[in-house]
Amino acid sequence: MMQLYNLLYENETGLQRFIQTHEISSYSNILVQIFYGIDNIDNSSIITQTIKTLLPQSHILGITTSGEIANAHMYDKKIVISFSLFEKTRIASQLYRFEDSFEIEKIHQDLIADDTVAMVVFSDGLKSDAESFIKELHTKNPKIIIAGGRAGDNAQFASTYVFNEKDITQKGCVIATLSSKSLYVHNDYMLNWTPIGKEMLVTKAEGNVLYELDHIPIIDVYRKYLGDDVVKDLPRSCMSFPLILQKESVCVARDPVQVRGEAMVYAGNFEVGDVVRFSFANIEDLTDNLGDYFQTLMHYPAEAVYVYSCTARKALLEEKLLDELSVLESLAPSVGFFTYGEFFQSQKFAEILNVTTTFMMLSESKNTGQKVLKEIKAGDFDPIKKALTHLVKVTTQELEHLSTHDVLTTLYNRNEYLKVINKKIKSAKRYGEDFGLIVIDLDHFKLVNDTYGHNTGDKVLVAFANVLKNNVREDDFVGRWGGEEFIIIVNHATKSGLEALVKKLQREVAKIHIGPIDKISASYGITMFKPQDTDESLFKRADTALYIAKQTGRDRYIFK
Repeated sequence: MMQLYNLLYENETGLQRFIQTHEISSYSNILVQIFYGIDNIDNSSIITQTIKTLLPQSHILGITTSGEIANAHMYDKKIVISFSLFEKTRIASQLYRFEDSFEIEKIHQDLIADDTVAMVVFSDGLKSDAESFIKELHTKNPKIIIAGGRAGDNAQFASTYVFNEKDITQKGCVIATLSSKSLYVHNDYMLNWTPIGKEMLVTKAEGNVLYELDHIPIIDVYRKYLGDDVVKDLPRSCMSFPLILQKESVCVARDPVQVRGEAMVYAGNFEVGDVVRFSFANIEDLTDNLGDYFQTLMHYPAEAVYVYSCTARKALLEEKLLDELSVLESLAPSVGFFTYGEFFQSQKFAEILNVTTTFMMLSESKNTGQKVLKEIKAGDFDPIKKALTHLVKVTTQELEHLSTHDVLTTLYNRNEYLKVINKKIKSAKRYGEDFGLIVIDLDHFKLVNDTYGHNTGDKVLVAFANVLKNNVREDDFVGRWGGEEFIIIVNHATKSGLEALVKKLQREVAKIHIGPIDKISASYGITMFKPQDTDESLFKRADTALYIAKQTGRDRYIFK
């Protein structure tokens, strides 16, 4: 089994005594993580050389921080040294400077073995394109779990470092890989930030530099929504209101780390076309659901937990962050630091997160053991602040529903369709997914309104919408295009599957009876997504098929 021991460093004598007391030198596989929170970086070389002299077999990763974490305690401007002692796991480590390229091939050759299962990565916090690096690293080694984060400097945003016993750099990374057939690894993250306000489109960005949202300079966006006082003290002043965007299946937060003229530099990247919103801390989820989360995590093996939490999360939650850290410490001894960006990886993608607490659980034993949730007496949030948070959350959800849904039918509206279809096309082109589009028009609907009145017409629209909702899969999209026209995005579709769905809809629609109306029918235009499609070309093809269906007798479908 593995062991984790943490030391709050004071001097060399204490370090030597700690190593002797815990018999650390008796282990062959030792990973040393140094979380360095003080301003005098010169002292780091003394510490690393002392460790290397006492433990020549050890692998050392060092990083400057915006706060340190050890055994569910938070520290400021301290040095925490963590010793991970493995019995069945091999360690390889190296420092790399980022010059013209990331040297992914060299990293692979230096550090990766056939049984490598995890990778701890510390990068500088300000100068390198860490997100591109993490993505390239993941693409080369998609099955290896990546954890770690970007260096901090106590929210000064001036200079950050990574180091080992041989070198130190302001633009690069230190990496340790863990290789074993007996090491169990699980990673996850906690965010619980709620989007607020309108959606905004990224209209100008280069990597992690954001220039415009909705064609408005980013500084002016912050001024408009957060006020002049926040703009005067950027980036520190806006950490409690990160931008939120969706990356694959993960909700990602982005906080700025530098102001560059009229642009802002963030810990992670943006792409033109990304949709973002401001967000705020969901205090209810942050404080009220941790017990349930612990019940989920306790079923994973854990002998150590590495924790990487955002400095913005610390700034807002303060002592209440101890509740989260207590959950992780209840699983196993824990250690980590406060970052300028947290690395998170799944089988499909790797991302830099912000305002999150990410963590990696490690164990050389399958045994999950008996775990008990430890309680931290850290006080509670101001009840008024909690009530206001709840009010903003519920109001935001209600306004969001109104902006994305048709009031009469409760289906999605045209604006929401346009956002969803563009995301769907982007995903389909990237992953080779198949999907279909169905455009529908109720037959002779004007006659219904003219003959029976608009109240009856509204009842027909609602009944028809219910048929659509009740006869598609949960992950399909059903929307009202406008008037008596509707639209369906069918995921994982084939031509035969689309035709079968339309025939089913025809049968169910024929069963609708509203007052004196004995028969309701509709015409359908069907198409499949093609790799060269845009949202306009895809819709045009389906709409043309619908037009043919209407011109050739209605109550039928045409595939085009």
